[in-house]
Amino acid sequence: MKCIVLSPDEKTFVSTSSSSPPSPSYITTSLVCDSETGHCILGPFESKESENYPDQWIGILNAYFSPDGKHILVRSQVAPSHHAVVWEIERGEKVSQIEGFDFVFIHCGRNKGRIASMDWIDEDGSLIRRITSKDHPTRILVKLWDIGNDVPDRLFEVTGVTVTNLLGVDIARFSPNGQYLAVGRRSENVVELWNLEDGKNTHRFPYPSGYIRSLQFSPTSDCLMAAFEGSQKCLWRLDTQEMTSFDLGAGFSLAITHLPNANRLFVS
Repeated sequence: MKCIVLSPDEKTFVSTSSSSPPSPSYITTSLVCDSETGHCILGPFESKESENYPDQWIGILNAYFSPDGKHILVRSQVAPSHHAVVWEIERGEKVSQIEGFDFVFIHCGRNKGRIASMDWIDEDGSLIRRITSKDHPTRILVKLWDIGNDVPDRLFEVTGVTVTNLLGVDIARFSPNGQYLAVGRRSENVVELWNLEDGKNTHRFPYPSGYIRSLQFSPTSDCLMAAFEGSQKCLWRLDTQEMTSFDLGAGFSLAITHLPNANRLFVS
């Protein structure tokens, strides 16, 4: 099992996992379950992955509910490719597949119900589908999709962002509610927050000097954490913009949960 995500009304949850059968492909499986009993009520929703890259691995597997709870978006990273599959829950049908490096359903504002995706662009202006050691992404392109529509709208572009290795894509993240895109600028020691409502840069969070490795929002989208090379971590509350810096030991891949009404933070 890779992840569990609650529906907007919290009556159901989606459980997503991956397996490697005795064939040249990986399979991702999602189940919609009753939150009270834990029993599967819809699914499984299965898709084959990595048929063209049988020697690769699934590094990221996330799921998101649409605001109305009628669709789920399952994001996969089968190295070195990245994409998301959108499923209509009741009919169990695959609606669309989107290429990109991060995805989220938007739960607020005028774009509520649409999907935001993020692409990396190299220094020559070409779209990058799979980042390798030979690629040099410098820009992020954010697009908006309607469910079932294969033609996106271009929302905005973030320039001057440097990725130095394959893990560098972790320095840009969507918030789970689809309100923000967080981007780490290593050259300026700043994390920027971009609003997906109007494509404007709304906040800039300076951080102590250090090599930022990854960004992660809390599930409630009220906190943003940055992990740095070594053991230092920084946490910002988005409502007050207060920052806390602390040491959690080695590692840079983090899962965090913050209790909005209490001064508590859970970190895996």
